[in-house]
Amino acid sequence: MLVLQPIIFFDTVIHQHMIIGNKFSEKYHQFLIEIGKLANGDTSLKISVKDINTNLCLDRTEIKNLLEYLEELGYINIQTIGGPLLYGHISITESGLTKFRELEKQKE
Repeated sequence: MLVLQPIIFFDTVIHQHMIIGNKFSEKYHQFLIEIGKLANGDTSLKISVKDINTNLCLDRTEIKNLLEYLEELGYINIQTIGGPLLYGHISITESGLTKFRELEKQKE
């Protein structure tokens, strides 16, 4: 189980799982892109976590960490809990759609 240890730095709290480098950044970008594609611009659509992971093949811990981080950033909402991947369904937020579109433009 991941235990977050906050680090206080000039009155700012940064959770350690956010400061783990480029590999995490790439994974969260890939994950958000996959969510954005499945959402098809609809913030009310409940997206299956299993469907998100179909092309990415991440393990439960990675998925849990990525989802919780994206939710902290305000890019997704976790809708249902349960199932083989810990979370059942999520939805993308307007902020998440904006970030998804930025990431898509960067790929071009």
